[in-house]
Formats: sequence, C-alpha cells, structure tokens
Amino acid sequence: SSFSSSCLSKAQRLQLRARTWDKMSKPCVLHFLDTKLLQEYTGTCEEYSGYVKKPGFCHHLKTMLTCKHSDWCTAFREWGILQLYFAIMVAIASTIINIVDGKVGIVNATWICCVQIIFGYIFAHLGWFGVVKKDGCFCCIIACCECPPILLFWGLLMMFWACGAVATAISSIGVCPICVVNVCLQSIYAIILFYMGFACLNIWMQHGKEIVPPEIDIVGPAGEQVGSATA
Repeated sequence: SSFSSSCLSKAQRLQLRARTWDKMSKPCVLHFLDTKLLQEYTGTCEEYSGYVKKPGFCHHLKTMLTCKHSDWCTAFREWGILQLYFAIMVAIASTIINIVDGKVGIVNATWICCVQIIFGYIFAHLGWFGVVKKDGCFCCIIACCECPPILLFWGLLMMFWACGAVATAISSIGVCPICVVNVCLQSIYAIILFYMGFACLNIWMQHGKEIVPPEIDIVGPAGEQVGSATA
C-alpha cells in the first residue's frame, strides 16, 4: 500500500510537471510589420518612464548584487534602468573627453552624445518590453520574433556587450589623463550589462530552459495569423 501510494505521488508529480511544461511552452510568433505590437510597445512608454523616474535600485542595490532574487523580472528591470543612467553618464563623459582631446568638434560630439543617449533608452525600454512584458521578444526594423528562447539570446547578447565594454575600457587606459574617468565608467557599465544578462538567463530558466519552440506562427501587419509551422 505504501509502494502504490508512493507511485501515485510520483505520477502526480510527473503530471504536474507536464502541465507546467505545457504552460511554459509557447509557440514562436514572427511578427511582420505588426502595428498592434508597435502600439503595445509605445503604450508602455508611460509605465516605463515611471520606473525610470523612481528607480528601485537606489534602495536595493546591495540586494541586487547578491544574485539571489525571488523576482528576476523586477531585478532585470532595475538593472536595465541602472544601465540607462550609466549609458547617459558614459555618453557625456565620452563627449567631454573627445572635445578636450580635440578628436571631434563640439557639434559632432554633441550629436553623437544625443544618439548614444537615445539608443541607451531604446535598449533599456525595448529590452524590458521584450524580456518582461513579452516573455522573450527581439525586434529588427520590420520584424519581431517572440518566444521564450529569445530570453536566452538576450541574456547571452548582454553578456557579450559586457565583454565589449571591458575591451573598450582596457583600450582607453593610458590614452590621456582624463580617460581614466571613461575607463571607470565603462568598467561599471560592463558589470551592469553582465548582471542584466544573468537576470535574463534566470528568467529563461524559469520558463523551462526552452530552446526549440513547439510551433511557429506568422503574424501580419494587422495582427492576424497568416501562417504556421510545427517545429
């Protein structure tokens, strides 16, 4: 009787695991010129700007550095906002260094600074939207791919960018006395990007570590399904 009850318990656990896997597994959706997805993204601008204006990392930075979170989505959002603030600082510092060093004119340096800040915001907002709001979504001009394996892609990409920031910091060592400021900022920026990638990978693991989606759906400009395929 104890053996049969233990078997039943095991069967129940397997059933629960299967139901959880079904919940985690989502079809991969390819969006082409999907205006509804664009509206959904722009509709989160006010919500995200609210997080940017009142970031939570100011009070929980020590906890964020522990790499132990009950809510990895919130951790990713806060690291993303911190990334935005540092992107602005790095852009301004690089502009000042370039102007002082005489490499770039004031007008060009200011233009480059503005572009870097704009891209920093887009990266932070779009990353939060794709990772937290859509459970994995990556956009490229006219097309977007939405599925949990994209979380793995985002995580690895952010870690790769962290390595790039480290390389930039190392290449700036000894270039000029004021460049030490840029070296410090780039190094901290690399740490932030790494933590963003780490948080994203943990979100992916919470979605069942899925690599190949069970199905692929193709969505057109009006949000209508125009095709599908089974992986």
